Amino acid sequence: MTKTTNILRFDYNGSNGLEEWEQMDYDSLVSGKPVQHGHLYHEISEQGYMVGVWDCTAFTDQMMPYTVDEYMLFLEGELTMLLPNGAEIEIKAGDAFIIPKGFECQWKQTSFVRKIFMILDGEVPDAENASLKRITVPNLAQPDSADVTMSRRDFLNAAGNMCVEVQGHGVVAQMGRTSDANELITVLEGSLQLDDGEMAHVFNTGDTAYLPQGDVVDWKTSAGTRLIVASYTSPE
Repeated sequence: MTKTTNILRFDYNGSNGLEEWEQMDYDSLVSGKPVQHGHLYHEISEQGYMVGVWDCTAFTDQMMPYTVDEYMLFLEGELTMLLPNGAEIEIKAGDAFIIPKGFECQWKQTSFVRKIFMILDGEVPDAENASLKRITVPNLAQPDSADVTMSRRDFLNAAGNMCVEVQGHGVVAQMGRTSDANELITVLEGSLQLDDGEMAHVFNTGDTAYLPQGDVVDWKTSAGTRLIVASYTSPE
């Protein structure tokens, strides 16, 4: 068989450990002197796109418009997102959330956190959809499907090229499936098998796979599999 793709498996500690990243401007923060580490698994710098793993010690940022579209799945720690109206959104390990570019909010973490992320720093055209006016926290318990594939889209950015879906799958086999977008896939329950033409890669509950746009795989899921998929469609 011929290898058709380069399937990536996210190691939440980075491929060779997380590297210390550039120091934040402490004077711009409300509090804290955070130390951050990370590892990028894929970056398209000219498009402002990157996916990877990040961790950081405690800090509180200013209330301000968020500078990117960002999908995050928390692996460790807790976070409070504060809104201008005084509302608070609590995020804990195991939660996913998405902040749209330009949305005004304040990041406050009182302890160490670790997350996987997808970031897009692109243009923000005029657009109207509900997910641009909130911090989206998907219900990861739904949809749940034993026999068929079901999908619920929870986020679409203003440009329409980044979205987040929660999918429920039964026993599904797709031969020669082509990724129409760069896909960051975390298995919430069940198992996902991706075959690259040379070997089958099995992702179980808690594992994260990454498929670059245009890759071709044989895709199989077990009954009751549930996935959260963040995707970015790069211009050709």
